[in-house]
Amino acid sequence: MINLKNTLLLGHRGARGEALENTLSGFEHTQSLQTAGLAGVEFDVQLSADGHLVIFHDDNLERMCAQQSHIEQLNLAEIQRHVQFGHQIVTLASIAPVLRGFTYIELELKTHNRTDYGKLIKALQRDLIDSPLTSLPIVLTSFDIELHTRLQCSKLLAHIPRGLLIRTPEALATAPNTALQLGCGQLGIHYPLLNKKIIQHCHRYNLPVSAWTVNDIDTIEQLIAWQVDVIITDYPTRLLIY
Repeated sequence: MINLKNTLLLGHRGARGEALENTLSGFEHTQSLQTAGLAGVEFDVQLSADGHLVIFHDDNLERMCAQQSHIEQLNLAEIQRHVQFGHQIVTLASIAPVLRGFTYIELELKTHNRTDYGKLIKALQRDLIDSPLTSLPIVLTSFDIELHTRLQCSKLLAHIPRGLLIRTPEALATAPNTALQLGCGQLGIHYPLLNKKIIQHCHRYNLPVSAWTVNDIDTIEQLIAWQVDVIITDYPTRLLIY
């Protein structure tokens, strides 16, 4: 078992290396790992044509359901007619019971050049305010500067913690300043970009660092030694019993 010290371990898309990603059964699997030290999960949501937030990573159904359709082109009933390897695609509003007990949850908001931001904000308000999800320790994460700006200006959503996601060296160069300007309280950084100095630099701005997506044990131990705050992995069981 890896000594996590003060680093939190999250399962990626539930625990996609151990159970089908972004599904109820995957989240139930990660719930069973809470006593072993799993702090929480990371997962993705997207907006359907009729304004529902569905838990799904890709912007189309090709990889998971062998269909060409894009999520935002379909209403919820149409989306749920398709199954991913025998599992129904579920909504954010439906999964509060399988998120209970976690101390930290990263909810990535997937957007694209066709995103209707007004509709997305309304859906987030409906699902996250005065709902069973309200009391959960959720951090909203996104690469999308426009979305962060709109969330920062939302009277109903501005209080929900947010994290700016970073995947390129160019974005990393200005990441702390950008995050603070957007009202983000943390950074989620693609792990190959990280080193000890970068983590220390982010910490000087009081910005915790979440490293994604890390599956190599030696790399994880190095990140822990560098005092990274959160590690997201596809294989939490393997790390917790290593």
